[in-house]
Amino acid sequence: MCGKTFESVTATIRHRFKVHPNSPTKFFCHYCGMQFPLKTHRDNHQTSHDSSESKRTELHKKCEDCDVLFYNGKALDYHCRSIHKRMVHLFQPIATPPPSNKIKVNSMNDALSVYYCHLCGAEYVIKFNLQRHLERAHTQEEREAVPEDLIKCTVCAALFCSKRAYEVHNTYHQPNDLYVTSEQQRLQTVTKVDQDFDIRRVEGVAEKYVPKDNTPKRLAKSWHKLKRTQNVEVRQTDYSSSDDEPGATNDSSDSDSELPLKQRICS
Repeated sequence: MCGKTFESVTATIRHRFKVHPNSPTKFFCHYCGMQFPLKTHRDNHQTSHDSSESKRTELHKKCEDCDVLFYNGKALDYHCRSIHKRMVHLFQPIATPPPSNKIKVNSMNDALSVYYCHLCGAEYVIKFNLQRHLERAHTQEEREAVPEDLIKCTVCAALFCSKRAYEVHNTYHQPNDLYVTSEQQRLQTVTKVDQDFDIRRVEGVAEKYVPKDNTPKRLAKSWHKLKRTQNVEVRQTDYSSSDDEPGATNDSSDSDSELPLKQRICS
């Protein structure tokens, strides 16, 4: 690309994405379609394939979008799905049915909406994962087909296009499941509404090799805690001491998110 050499692969990759981030040069395996950050990586990988495919010119296919040659149709198909169609789906995500009335609590005590695939009944708590499932497990024809009838679950109000999907969905229901009764209650209960995929959360390729700020977060938290303590007005009042009357404590909070989950649902 520029002729420079480096002592390690990490240094080479860091230079590649910091100095040449917009370079059109891409390194794809001609046998399977995989993409690699460095030419040496690609060349080493290609030794694992049968080299005789490179001589079967009648099977060779070229990508119409980026003019890259592949030795078989399977490699071209993988390349198009992983490179070109993936970018389209990031900005034009696959449509999904609305979330059900069921909610789940994760390990961080966050209440999350529950989604179901309307075509097969599979359960997801991340909307992006449902979109990825629809893309990989169901064809475009299945996704775009107009159903003859819709089946609505009497427990969580989820919608399904077939009886089979509805039956699979029912296997996810448990006696101790939690539900909301309205969209307003969902907004009050669910911590992350929709759990939509945000492209800003995706770590760029270059960011993996760029040194990060290692400033300890504990110091920042201690500073904010000290600042809050200084702003608290302390008032001393004389009370009659008694061993029978424990000191009163005020655990109230104006934040709904600090209330117990079941209390939030019932409110």
